[in-house]
Amino acid sequence: MIRFSTGDLLQAKTEALVNTVNTVGVMGKGIALQFKEAFPHNYKIYADTCKRHELAPGKLLAVWDNNMLLGKRLIINFPTKTHWRKPSEYSFVEDGLIALRELISEQKISSIAVPPLGCGNGGLDWHIVKPMIEEHLDGLNSEIVVFEPNDHIKAILQKRAPTKAVKLTPARAQLLYALFAYESMGEHSSLFAANKLAYFYQRLGQPLQLTFTAQHYGPYAIGVEKVLYALNGVYLKGLEQGQAKAFEPLMLNYEKWQEVNDYINSELSPEAKAINQKLLALISGFSSDLSLEILATTDFILQHNPEFGIDEIMERIKSSSKRKGDLVKREYVEIAVGHLRDMELVESSFSF
Repeated sequence: MIRFSTGDLLQAKTEALVNTVNTVGVMGKGIALQFKEAFPHNYKIYADTCKRHELAPGKLLAVWDNNMLLGKRLIINFPTKTHWRKPSEYSFVEDGLIALRELISEQKISSIAVPPLGCGNGGLDWHIVKPMIEEHLDGLNSEIVVFEPNDHIKAILQKRAPTKAVKLTPARAQLLYALFAYESMGEHSSLFAANKLAYFYQRLGQPLQLTFTAQHYGPYAIGVEKVLYALNGVYLKGLEQGQAKAFEPLMLNYEKWQEVNDYINSELSPEAKAINQKLLALISGFSSDLSLEILATTDFILQHNPEFGIDEIMERIKSSSKRKGDLVKREYVEIAVGHLRDMELVESSFSF
């Protein structure tokens, strides 16, 4: 019997849970990240299997694991893609469903929860995948609970009480401090804002050990997202599945502001505190999304090409994307360069 549902699949009262995975041993985002945290034994077996190159599309990995809150579950790791960077493929879903039907029959699985296979980060169309699931899993002597795509899953997860302990570190506290300050300027926190603030922290001399590359909205480091995810659930919300869109608001927990501020005052060196103040001065007047993007992009270009003038900066910006070419005007870049020069991030000898 097949029935459809929505919500958090991990809360399903079924014997087995299907976890969509890649074949390179990474559970970094979405439902796979939830499985990684809830069932660490399963993750270890999965990662080891991938290291031995023994997992492939059409081949399932079934692992019994136990969670203190969720109980004992049979986790069925179901490859929908070969690499986490690649999209899912319908043929992988088809092959996996054939294998899943056999597994359910052989193991006499009484009930199983199935996610929208490949339709999240994998990019597949639910209207195509749903009939595939119905075709291959219909008629089994098992309760099949199929979870449909749900835009509200993040909100559902945000209502849960945090289950992890989070410790502040200087880097975590500084990023939170900067985000609180950024919101006091009338803006909202986001992955975009956090990346730009972390970028300028590092440029001002704070050793965050982050590697920034030029991306669609300016300098970006994947490590920023990892720092925020570590803080999620206690100091902020919005990264429940380890991901968010660039400008999607992150909700800071203002009940934690005093704790963050006290940590800054008691644990940071005078040099680090001075960098905090310099950062606030740097983004003052440049806190809007476009202004901050132009400021960071201009600085990033000049840091890697100190010989560039305004013309070369404009050419690099326009060649990076049509969006930037349409939005970024020469006068905006001139203002940004002037401000960077005033903040001593650009040589005082820079001439227009």
